Amino acid sequence: MLMDSAAIDAAKKKAGQAGFNDMEISAIGEVANITLGNAMTALSMLLNNNIDISTPFVEIKQKGEIVEELAERSVVTRVDYVKGLDGYSVLFLKEDDVKIMTDLMMGSDGHGMFYEQDLSELHLSAVSESMNQMMGSAATAMGMMLDKLVDISTPATSQADPGGYLNDAFPNEERFVQISFDVKMGKLISTRMMQLYPFGLAKAIADLFIVKKHQTEGVA
Repeated sequence: MLMDSAAIDAAKKKAGQAGFNDMEISAIGEVANITLGNAMTALSMLLNNNIDISTPFVEIKQKGEIVEELAERSVVTRVDYVKGLDGYSVLFLKEDDVKIMTDLMMGSDGHGMFYEQDLSELHLSAVSESMNQMMGSAATAMGMMLDKLVDISTPATSQADPGGYLNDAFPNEERFVQISFDVKMGKLISTRMMQLYPFGLAKAIADLFIVKKHQTEGVA
């Protein structure tokens, strides 16, 4: 599921047209790689399974494009940044992956009773707890990279049609930075997950990271 060079070139061209230069796209990719790595480390400890993720793929997307591409009903987790940054992050998970994660958290093998059940409030509560630990670890890592305290709200998790969710939750947002990454956990999970940042927040994160990096290199 890795992106080929043509897809990467097309994404860079589109980002440039949207006002993101190559340095900013690389910065977001670097931030995502470290923060998501920390998030997945927290999740692997919670699920007691090793998790591997691919290098994140960064794209600028219009809301309509995301709505069109995300046809499958999903579990959506939103966290708001309450300190250090102004905005939010949204993570989309496949329902089947959520059921596997819940079953593991309940002490089974990933395909037990909680996997066999229809998605319920129990599954949403379990995944919300895992997202709290994941995104908390990601926020801590981001704060270290940006040299500021970054704190998040308790995750809000729901089962939703992605298109309807984005239209209802973010009526005034038209552009997002989409971060896609492949996740593999043994033979249980092999999937692609997607995280969204509002365009303005992603640009702010990129610019803060670039400034901090230049300052560090200057000191060195």
